[in-house]
Amino acid sequence: MLKNILLIFTVMVTTVVAAQNSTASPYSLGGLGDVTFRGNAIDRLMGGLSVYADSIHANINNSASLGELKLTTFSVGVHYKNTQLSSTEAKENVTSSSLDYIAVSIPTKRFGFSFGIMPYSSVGYRLQSLEGIDDEIAPDVLSRYEGNGGLNRTFFSVGIPVFKGLNLGASFIYNFGTINTQASRQEENIDFGTYLANRSVLSGLHSQYSAHLKLPLNKNITLDAFGSFSPEHNIKSKNEQTYFTRSLTTQDLGSFQEVDLSSRGLEEVNLTIGNELSYGLSVGQNKKWMFGAQYTEVNSANFSNPFIQINNIGYQDSSRLAVGGMFIPNYSSITSYWKRMVFRAGYRQENSGILVNNIPLEETGISFGVSLPLGGFYSANNVSGFSNFNIGVELGERGVNEAGLVRERFWAIRAGISLNDLWFIKRQYN
Repeated sequence: MLKNILLIFTVMVTTVVAAQNSTASPYSLGGLGDVTFRGNAIDRLMGGLSVYADSIHANINNSASLGELKLTTFSVGVHYKNTQLSSTEAKENVTSSSLDYIAVSIPTKRFGFSFGIMPYSSVGYRLQSLEGIDDEIAPDVLSRYEGNGGLNRTFFSVGIPVFKGLNLGASFIYNFGTINTQASRQEENIDFGTYLANRSVLSGLHSQYSAHLKLPLNKNITLDAFGSFSPEHNIKSKNEQTYFTRSLTTQDLGSFQEVDLSSRGLEEVNLTIGNELSYGLSVGQNKKWMFGAQYTEVNSANFSNPFIQINNIGYQDSSRLAVGGMFIPNYSSITSYWKRMVFRAGYRQENSGILVNNIPLEETGISFGVSLPLGGFYSANNVSGFSNFNIGVELGERGVNEAGLVRERFWAIRAGISLNDLWFIKRQYN
């Protein structure tokens, strides 16, 4: 089974690296693009909570929770998103889809560990403007701005139980990816347009540390407390820039010139990512219900990219508030499959840390969905009953329809599967 999981993991890593394009938003031109990863499927269905931890689910955002893990877990998440873009002048619908994460999580006698990959942020936009003396007759100039690519992350996490109720964890993360942007200008009645193409190859390491505490309030109710911290780190950006001309009719290249960035100190720059702090609380009854809240803040005000500077984009510290919960009618029901389903819902409110025309880019969303048990019940030789399929809907909006900005209203279908098995456990009977 290990060989099969590693083979699937290798194939999917190639897919993530080669085919990342999970956004179609004009706001992805800021920073490193849209942050598309906010947790695995069950977290997203609860507003993005990381404070919840149990023994059969691997929480990618909470490495300390791996100390609770009892079953080897292979998890995959995907989504499909439909977005309506509206300004004071027009409306347009765009769609996007992506693999959200792949992870393998394994418990041992003394600790749990996990490894995987996720597309963390994504760039995907295409903007254009028509300029002319008399637009009713014909535009004189067509200007277009495009971008694609993003940042991926591979990670290795470990969670260690210190004593009953307290787990500590750490994640070591390698960031990599490529962002391509292009600005073009086409003048009326001239076949060859002029283009400026930028390419940034990103790479860098960072770490994240977490703690998770479970305190019994009484015989049935438990309080969970969670905290994580990621120190400030740098992402190296190796840059290339070229000017060229291209025929609109034949697509043949004309002149081509590579810009000398080294003379301006832009061939390689460091992008500083500020430290991130997240903390949350939840209360609940084991295998019955849970309700929690979580707050995250990131020191992103000092972010800058001297290679790609956009006049109307600025930065401030970002924050995110999430509340959510889950409910199980009867996890051990023999007569009703529906009573063993887990119902989840959540709400989140975010300040992205990006200023567009000095207006903060804010986002709100609600989510709800179910976890569907797969297989039968747990026995000494069968743990398929702990595998599950998670599916739900997320609704939200961001931006404003004023000051030349765009409002985005979106809905997304999010799905994830968690397959469980027992490893490293000596069986007493065959």
